[in-house]
Amino acid sequence: MEGRQLLAETLGQTLFTAPAEAQARKISVLECEKLVEGNPDLVQALESAMESRRYHEILSLPGLTREDPNTGREVQITGKPATSIDIAMSVAWKTPYYGKYPEVMLKNINDTRRGGIYSSFVEIVQSSGTGKSRMVHELASSVFTIPFNLRHPTECEAPVYPPGDTQIWKFLCDISSVEDVRNGQTRYALFFTHVFAQVTEESGRSVQSDLAHRWREYPSGKTRDKLYNQIVKACEQDKVTKPEEILRKYGVSLKGLLHALEAVCAFPNSQDVRILLYFDEAHELHHKIPNQYQPVNMQMTLHDVLRSLLNHYQGVPIFTISLSTQSSFPAYIWSKLEQLEDLAFLARFGRPLFWTLIEAGTDTSDLIKSTMDLARTKLINSQDIGGNKFSSLAMLAILDVLITIDYEPRESMVHEYETDMIASHMRIAFSIPQDRASAYSGYPSEPFLAEAASRQTYQYLKTNDRTMAKLLEDNLEKNLIDLSRKGEIVMCLLLRMAHMSAICVEQPDEIRRTGAPNFSKSYDVLQFLKALFAEGFHGEILKSQPDNHVPSTQSLEDAFKHAVVRFTHFIEEVDESVMSTKSMVGGFVRGAAFICRNKQESVDIIIPIFLDKRSSLEESLMSALLIQVKRQRKWGSSAAHIIDQKEIGFFPNKVSTGEKEVTRPYITLMVELGANDPPKDKSFVVTGGCSPTRATSKSEETHPRYSIQTYGCTEMTWKVVRSVERDRYKRILATDDFLADHPRQDEASLNLVRQMLPFMA
Repeated sequence: MEGRQLLAETLGQTLFTAPAEAQARKISVLECEKLVEGNPDLVQALESAMESRRYHEILSLPGLTREDPNTGREVQITGKPATSIDIAMSVAWKTPYYGKYPEVMLKNINDTRRGGIYSSFVEIVQSSGTGKSRMVHELASSVFTIPFNLRHPTECEAPVYPPGDTQIWKFLCDISSVEDVRNGQTRYALFFTHVFAQVTEESGRSVQSDLAHRWREYPSGKTRDKLYNQIVKACEQDKVTKPEEILRKYGVSLKGLLHALEAVCAFPNSQDVRILLYFDEAHELHHKIPNQYQPVNMQMTLHDVLRSLLNHYQGVPIFTISLSTQSSFPAYIWSKLEQLEDLAFLARFGRPLFWTLIEAGTDTSDLIKSTMDLARTKLINSQDIGGNKFSSLAMLAILDVLITIDYEPRESMVHEYETDMIASHMRIAFSIPQDRASAYSGYPSEPFLAEAASRQTYQYLKTNDRTMAKLLEDNLEKNLIDLSRKGEIVMCLLLRMAHMSAICVEQPDEIRRTGAPNFSKSYDVLQFLKALFAEGFHGEILKSQPDNHVPSTQSLEDAFKHAVVRFTHFIEEVDESVMSTKSMVGGFVRGAAFICRNKQESVDIIIPIFLDKRSSLEESLMSALLIQVKRQRKWGSSAAHIIDQKEIGFFPNKVSTGEKEVTRPYITLMVELGANDPPKDKSFVVTGGCSPTRATSKSEETHPRYSIQTYGCTEMTWKVVRSVERDRYKRILATDDFLADHPRQDEASLNLVRQMLPFMA
């Protein structure tokens, strides 16, 4: 039976896709089944055609060409025979489907909580020929589906399958027909009003228990063309112009279709999706709607308009899928910084405990606060999150989350501390060796937990005279921290303190309202630099110019006037993959900066910078603050420690691909923490600019570099260092080289000390 049905469907597709000159009859699948049943010669011809892939020969068989209305006889076929490639693709579409993708996808759709913004919309992006269209076609057997294929009309001239719905493309995708965003929204609302109304009418004509499967086969070929032509014609004839009235009609027609389906279909689960819409070739909706008052990268696309309309009725059991070979992901998933900074969103990047709690109830804001308090409680292993006394292990855990501490592996207490932090302070055990003597553990990137650690630190510093530097020193005295990484740890501490200071300056209202700022919010790069460096150097830093060979003389202040940073914690990177602007997107999304553990020596720490807070987040707008850290006490020259983005391949090299390279500024910071006592002619902070001798190459550069070099770790250099802590930082950064502590650092004096043979070299 299945074999004869496949032959009938093959015959129907052959006749339907035949070129005009073939004069083929257009008959239904049911009529094709009757022809196959009573015609063994036709069966043999069809089987032979399927084996040889030469379908045009079928068209010459008796009874398969249309009749001349004047003579009542079959039209004689003239001209070239029909090509077989279109027919072959249509037959391939009917071959048995293998795999459980449709079932799994439907389960995932039904299991998705669909009350939130855009939660009833998904984009499937994959290269051509991978089965996207066939998968959703098979999915349509299980859920009532309204399909649209937005293939461009010019593509329909080539061998493609499934064919495009040209009339739908003209109405939805022709950007010349859309005046502005409001007009686009009204136009799309009108379209779906008539889609739901017409589909309700058509589906009601064949009430079946297996309506989804029956309907899947119904809107195809001429029937589909007729239905979609009626919809477009109804839209063009509709005289309603008021947007609010169109939206009202849109809601009424949608509910009408839902009621019609629920009257004839059984839905075991009340949360199951009733209607599925899918838009194949959805990249045709990526055209931007012109707006003279917005930069191009901020303009909405037709795809944005479609999603915003379908999001109008949140919670309604309708789900939309767009299929494409091109992703619109960067342009709309994180189109607003507020979405990234939402704590419910950040909870998704970590252990299930937090995000499942937040999504378990209806009062999201209250659940976020309760979940944040729970994270703080578990991190310090105490209910007293509002107190001012915490265990040393709790504070070590907080520091570890915030700045990523490297422990001294040979210290016996380290294993004990790590075990206790796994048990009581949310540290993650990555692996336990076979000898079970220890565990490889740490705090991975968890933005929600980092926010909890930041708030707990804020509470601690607000109610206690101790500082983060004191916490670090206490643990160094216990020999818990790897001394070889002290420079990077101290620099991370300074950056974190500047981050907290800048956030507090930017969020006074939030602090008054909730008692603490949201440390996961982005803020201006310029504000961060002001919070980091001593006030006396603000003017010099902000007015500095590029120090490499670029045509721009733009000041740092102007180059980064719309730029923001956002980091609550640090991620360790052990290979060179982080040295790219692509990685900066991931870091910015997670609210993370990077500590470089790879073999390159020029960069130790990277802070992602998003160059234009007015725009959508995308790789082409990412840059960074590249930091190199030294602990030497001698003052080095600026030229000795140049950081060149080309040497590490930070920005993409588009010359080889023929693409136009976009100019992006970046900042480099060379830090010599041990050099506290400057020569008389030296400053604690030196900026680049106006000195072409510092450039690393005589060839013109594309990306302007703003370089800063600092010396020492005192209040003279850093705004976040208090004068009373000068000695504390000196003790923290102390080296094991006693020659570095010798009061006379000239070479002659040091040679005399060496002559006493304190060591052999």
